[in-house]
Amino acid sequence: MMNNSGWIRGYMSKSYSGEDFLIHVGTCIEDQLKEWDEGYAVNIMKFRDYVFVVKNGDKYYEMELTKDEVELLKGKSPYSLDRKIWLELMNQGLEILEGFGNYIGRVL
Repeated sequence: MMNNSGWIRGYMSKSYSGEDFLIHVGTCIEDQLKEWDEGYAVNIMKFRDYVFVVKNGDKYYEMELTKDEVELLKGKSPYSLDRKIWLELMNQGLEILEGFGNYIGRVL
């Protein structure tokens, strides 16, 4: 069950670099997805911008995030970056399942 502490996340959003925070968020998203289906994998690639990719079998969900956008979102609130990513994944057709801890409730 994916549970998340708001206090710890707030500390992380203030003290981690943008890239380290994005990697942490990616790990949280992957952990949640794997609770739904072990076939999910998250990859974050760094080019001029970050490319965030979720894969499950032959299905891919992909989005780009600029470094400035990551910094802005992590400074806005501890879950703003997660929210942006989850909303984009939903827009691309990823189905959100509920009842697996408090993480999705905190984010969305």
